[in-house]
Amino acid sequence: MTVAADLAERILVVAPVGRDAELMCAQLQKAGIACETFRDLEELCREFERGAGALLFTEEALPSKDLGQLVRALEQQPAWSEVPVMILAGLPELEARTRSYHPLVRLTNVTLIDRPVRIQSLISSAQSALSARRRQYEVRDLMDMLEDRVHERDRFLAILGHELRNPLGAILLASQMIESDGKLDGDHARLIERQSRHLTRIVNDLLDLSRVVSGKIVIKPQLVDLRRLAQQSLQTLLESARVHQVSVDLRLAGDALYVNGDPVRIDQIINNVLMNAIKYTPENGHVIVTLDGENGSAVIRVEDDGVGIAAERISTIFELFAQAENAIGRSQGGMGIGLALVRNLVELHGGTVEAKSDGVGKGSTFTIRFPLAAAPQQEERRLSARETAEPSPPRRIVIVEDNTDIRELLRLRLKRLGHDVRAVADGVTGVETIVESKPHMALIDIGLPRLDGYQVAMKVRSELGRDVVLIAVSGFGQPDDKRKAAEAGFDDHLTKPADVQDIESLLARFPMKE
Repeated sequence: MTVAADLAERILVVAPVGRDAELMCAQLQKAGIACETFRDLEELCREFERGAGALLFTEEALPSKDLGQLVRALEQQPAWSEVPVMILAGLPELEARTRSYHPLVRLTNVTLIDRPVRIQSLISSAQSALSARRRQYEVRDLMDMLEDRVHERDRFLAILGHELRNPLGAILLASQMIESDGKLDGDHARLIERQSRHLTRIVNDLLDLSRVVSGKIVIKPQLVDLRRLAQQSLQTLLESARVHQVSVDLRLAGDALYVNGDPVRIDQIINNVLMNAIKYTPENGHVIVTLDGENGSAVIRVEDDGVGIAAERISTIFELFAQAENAIGRSQGGMGIGLALVRNLVELHGGTVEAKSDGVGKGSTFTIRFPLAAAPQQEERRLSARETAEPSPPRRIVIVEDNTDIRELLRLRLKRLGHDVRAVADGVTGVETIVESKPHMALIDIGLPRLDGYQVAMKVRSELGRDVVLIAVSGFGQPDDKRKAAEAGFDDHLTKPADVQDIESLLARFPMKE
């Protein structure tokens, strides 16, 4: 509440004749209702500015000549407020009296109580007035909360625009660095790839946080070695660390650290915390990643000698938008969603995450704990060791994609890798091409003209059965989308943006059918 509870619940009383005010207050207080008496209307109006649950007058306290003073006080109320007014009136007919108080009725709720008044009637009217006032306070609090959410939204959109424009600006400039022969040098091509992956992470974090908050994210636990996942995450961020001129030291436990977790989500956790450390560490700074087992937990510590965290912000660092407070104008940027996502994903795995810092400019340490799992049997480890990442042999591939740029770039890239690729732009042509060419794999967009991707898959399955691997490629990647793809006959689902490495991984998973 904006005003103190004791002020918000009290009844302000003006009854200038005899002991009316004193007697009424005594009875109200016996009923547990706080009240204060005032000598005149002017004194009450001054106090009313501090807050009140209701106002109680005898009619002689409201002469027509002074009524304007109360009207002006009521007009100053905020939009949510209609403070209840109770008036103890004499016996003349109510209709004429109601008209005389019309300026008050126009501004607030007015209750007329005939005298002589029964004590129980007064108490009941006061309780009803305070109950109505409490509902007004609830509306006020909801309006304040809504206003806070609007401010958060506006701040978030400003930060999002900042975070998106930076990589987009770099991509645009790099794409314009084409040589006279029409070619783009390797450095600029790698910059475009790096910034594109950064954009992808931003979008994925936004979508994943939304799913976590709404309870729609699906964790697919399996036995994984945390050391291997940490090594993979570090490999993906080495280029970012090089660009920031930050050294990253990975210190692994001697033995494997097995946990039951979703490898995709754990990689996302490590990636976010490690990227956060790199981003907030100045040039020539250091980040140390340590993995070890402690008291039945697999522990990941990410220490840096970067900007540190102020003491008053430690408790809120994992809250949504916490990092965004001062992001605009700072080189580090940050939308304040990465650590919020980390906390939610860690908790979904039954783990904990905490942050420590000695203050601004003194670096920080993030500690993540997952429950340790029993090591797998020796045979299972040998089976895993036999898995290889050999490049897949040349395949016949059909791409069905209505976006011209994506279709042509993907075709060219797969062709350079030695595959025989055909690309078409709509569902009907896609079915005809797949049935006629009988490829090893077809990459099919879902949102296609003429026939959508689901219809394409069903028609191909009716013609070719399971002789072709069908991969759904879509910007929609929620569990329901993947379920619908499987029901339509797809073997797997790729969420856009899907790069060539994703497709190569699928080719390795699905052997050729001759």
